[in-house]
Amino acid sequence: MGAERPLRRAEVAPAARPVSKILILSEIRLLRDSLGDILGREPGMSVVGLVGDVAAAMQAVRELRPDLLLLDAALSQGALAAARIRDAAPHLQIVVLAVAERPETIIAWAEAGVAGYVPGSAAPAELAPLLRDIMRGEQRCEAAVAAGLLHRVSSMASAAEAALTVREREIIQLIGADLSNKDIARRLNIGLATTKSHVHNLLGKLKLKRRGQAASWMREHQRPAEPAAGDLDPVRYGGLDPAPHLSHPEMDSRLSRRPR
Repeated sequence: MGAERPLRRAEVAPAARPVSKILILSEIRLLRDSLGDILGREPGMSVVGLVGDVAAAMQAVRELRPDLLLLDAALSQGALAAARIRDAAPHLQIVVLAVAERPETIIAWAEAGVAGYVPGSAAPAELAPLLRDIMRGEQRCEAAVAAGLLHRVSSMASAAEAALTVREREIIQLIGADLSNKDIARRLNIGLATTKSHVHNLLGKLKLKRRGQAASWMREHQRPAEPAAGDLDPVRYGGLDPAPHLSHPEMDSRLSRRPR
């Protein structure tokens, strides 16, 4: 009996680790049952439901609160279903199964809000490792797919920027510099209500929900405009006019020649 105790402790130890709850959605019963059997044997994963349509998936998401939805790419209007479920449960990671690795296909699923995909060429033994990667925020993909995604993100950023007015561009640059709405209103000499209206409009054009996302968008997609020499923040630069296009030695030289 004494020899069995360490073995039993080793067997129950994995149960102490966080368990990811998985919901499987496929119209094909054989497929969803097989997926349930495969993932049900994986440590750290618990299959909480197998559903065959979007209505049942929506109900299961509300009642079971899964961490991940594995969605069959062959589902009727699958991208639309993914977007609908994503809107109802923003916390949920949606992973598409058996996707053809073509840039346009992956982009369409990404725009529907999925967190990742499992390619149609993946073997059953690769399924759980791929899901774990996606839950960690990682995605393995072909070089052509990665290039297509980068091109799409770049073109979307350019289109979104083009849709902004001159004033909205000024404001999002100041948001990216971590200025509050009150600070922006004072900087641009406009009312606070007007500033808030501009912020609301630019969030809508960029398809963002929160002001903090606009700051992140600005830092990721745009280089802040170089300020003019007479338009520097007096707090940040101590009231000096250092002509930012000059290097430090040139700047020091100009300042040293100023009348005392």
